[in-house]
Amino acid sequence: MPDRFQPAPRPAEKGLIGALFDANFDYLVTPKLVKLWYLVALLLVTLQCAVLFGFGVWISTWDDFWAWGVILLVASPLVWLFELLLVRIFMEAVVVRFKSAEHLRVIKDKI
Repeated sequence: MPDRFQPAPRPAEKGLIGALFDANFDYLVTPKLVKLWYLVALLLVTLQCAVLFGFGVWISTWDDFWAWGVILLVASPLVWLFELLLVRIFMEAVVVRFKSAEHLRVIKDKI
């Protein structure tokens, strides 16, 4: 005799477009986009620090401000590392939040 209190099986995972048009919000879009956002942030941070490094090279050729140029040359990799660490921590916090929601949904479906 089938147990009528069993939760309905969850449909297979939808893609990004399918999740966008899910009116019941059973499928989340943000976890699918986190990888893309992380790569874009990595690209922007790298571009910013490359410009900072180039600015440091340019300033280091000046007669009166060469020390500031050297400081920028030394600081740009440290800035890159710090900003990348902040982006990574934020992205991991977003992923953890959505993973906990998925695990809670599994627990709810078992009850």
